[in-house]
Amino acid sequence: MQTQQPQTYPNSAAGDHAGEQPQAQDSLPLAQSPEWLLYSSARNRQRLTGILAAVLLILAFAVLADGLLSRMRGGGSYRLEMLPGSSAPISGPMGSAPALESEMRAFPIPVDAPLSFEFQGFFTSYWFGTGMWRGLVHVSETAATGTYALAVGVEGQPSSTFQTYTISVAASSREQDRASLSLVRRYTGFNPFYLAAIFGALGLGTGISGFFLGRRQNRLLQDLGLAEIVRAMPEGKFVRVYAVQGKREVTGTSFVAYDREMNRLGKVIYDGEKNGIASCLFVPAGHGNPASGSFIAFWERADFVGTPMRRGLFSPLIEKGMEKVKGSDRDNGENAR
Repeated sequence: MQTQQPQTYPNSAAGDHAGEQPQAQDSLPLAQSPEWLLYSSARNRQRLTGILAAVLLILAFAVLADGLLSRMRGGGSYRLEMLPGSSAPISGPMGSAPALESEMRAFPIPVDAPLSFEFQGFFTSYWFGTGMWRGLVHVSETAATGTYALAVGVEGQPSSTFQTYTISVAASSREQDRASLSLVRRYTGFNPFYLAAIFGALGLGTGISGFFLGRRQNRLLQDLGLAEIVRAMPEGKFVRVYAVQGKREVTGTSFVAYDREMNRLGKVIYDGEKNGIASCLFVPAGHGNPASGSFIAFWERADFVGTPMRRGLFSPLIEKGMEKVKGSDRDNGENAR
């Protein structure tokens, strides 16, 4: 579809003022100008970045939910997944009365389960200051694959103080993953909590990048003298449109509306501005109606030809370097003659 906007750009699109025509060799349609191409590229990158950030964060929440559900189904910290010949730390309350090491008891379930307990000492709880015991549970190197239990506590204390641990023994790490209650670990072999942390960090980093890309996109749009339409709604025979970058001083002035491909749609009459949002009345001209994502041209410059105002941090240095290289080549050519 051919671009329908004029070849020249007035200082404002108001009324019948066409502005001064630039020289023919400098005149370019806006859709072909370097600044518009730069803005389009920034807009595409920002949208892709936003989509990627959303996908990563959704994956992070889904994986985290899977990990939490698997922990809940397995009894939280009271379920241990172990390999033959391995050990794992455990701890529990020792009751209200002081206890001795000789009073610690551990009961494998069943009695011949390939489990053993090694007491390591007493300590004070970090949260409530109560007495706790700690130790290691060992799985025999000849343990068969299966699910066992181990009850640990202090002799003479109420049975409620005994902690019962469910211990799932697998012959290999691969078999352990396949038997996991977590779907993520079962099919990928990764710990869901670590995977959720990785996805979350990547999602946040990508989202922050998208935020800065959005700010750059807005600055490029302002340099072009454009305002993006964020809402359009019918109003009688006209269309009421709302756009960012409102300017109270141009109330009553008419401007030009363009669609997303920069095809001219018709004229809009600027009504006013409130909280940075411009309110305009679009006059249909048979070229279609504006929608969210269309633009209003608040022309502020005679044309859009030349060096873009915002291109990146190192663009000026790169251009100077290229100019020096070209100058050096030109001097070498003259010397050769």
